[in-house]
Amino acid sequence: MHKHIRVGILGGGFNSAIGAAHLAAIRMDGKFVFGPCLFSHLEEENRHSHEQYGIVWNGKHSNLDEWLNENASKLDVVIILTPSPLHKEHIVKIANHDLAFITEKPVACSTKDVAEIRNLFKRNPLIKGYFIHNYSGYPMFRELVLRVKGGSIGKIHHVRIQMPSDGFARERVIGKPQAWRQIDPEVPMIMLDLGTHMHHLVAMILGLNPSKVLGRMNKMVNSFGVFDNVEIWEQRADNIEVTYWMSKAHLGEKNGLCVEVYGADGSLTWKQMEPDILFESDLNSNVSVINRGSISKEASRRDRFKPGHPTGYIEAFANFYCDLAEDFLAPKGVGATNNWIRPIEDALIGIDFLSAAARSHNSGNWEDV
Repeated sequence: MHKHIRVGILGGGFNSAIGAAHLAAIRMDGKFVFGPCLFSHLEEENRHSHEQYGIVWNGKHSNLDEWLNENASKLDVVIILTPSPLHKEHIVKIANHDLAFITEKPVACSTKDVAEIRNLFKRNPLIKGYFIHNYSGYPMFRELVLRVKGGSIGKIHHVRIQMPSDGFARERVIGKPQAWRQIDPEVPMIMLDLGTHMHHLVAMILGLNPSKVLGRMNKMVNSFGVFDNVEIWEQRADNIEVTYWMSKAHLGEKNGLCVEVYGADGSLTWKQMEPDILFESDLNSNVSVINRGSISKEASRRDRFKPGHPTGYIEAFANFYCDLAEDFLAPKGVGATNNWIRPIEDALIGIDFLSAAARSHNSGNWEDV
């Protein structure tokens, strides 16, 4: 293994929604070096993306198989930034070249795809697979997790998490999303886009636990007929209730990610739009405002500059990549080496969870996960 991780990127070209954010986060701390990349199957877009990102052009490749055959030996890991419906196919092809992968959410779009990925790991358990969970890279979210696990607010009985936005409500202004986002697969696309992140954040706080879910989905504002508003109620076997709300239909919301955790002795609230503040209430409902200058060393160990200079989305993303590098470079057989990197099975369980919520909407009943 090289001191620096040799990374190739699949998808995420100059005109993609997320490519530039990934490249900025990857570059921030010098843990990775870019090897061959395939930003697009279209030669002109691929070439232009290399120019835009300042990465050496490595020649034309007509398809992914040809690119992998030529370049797999030059890479340690491939980051999959292609459209969601292609993730499973690309995971299988990359893993079959004995390459590690990091995939944008969702890992898969159906329970059938999840089963195929699980079988892939059974056949080749040494393959390292990771999924993107950049929102848990914020220091104050990590502080929330550490305080919950440290018993700061007592026994937890309820978590509320929301992630509303207005992307579809502004369709007349900004136009329609990518064609593949205008179709709902087995698990509706809004749940694959937003619900995967939310399930991961809840799992970071509470851990995973058997549960049953009740889901309600609506088609509120978009013209192309997909679900754009979802609410999920989860009853866990540990008697903790979790409430989810995700939307692309509410004007005035850009990314209203908010996490509220309620315990016997108090509560904790964190909002992404106020990333360096954590609100904690006590038994008397007194509310303390906790700033980034007073949090634990574990939560703040990735800080690049002193408190008073707010942590941003790209920095939180870069924290994830630093943690991933630490985990990736650990000696084989050591097991998990970073508390903030979760096994890819978590993401597969997340798809199981969201699939159960979709079934619940159709059946009108609670469904077991």
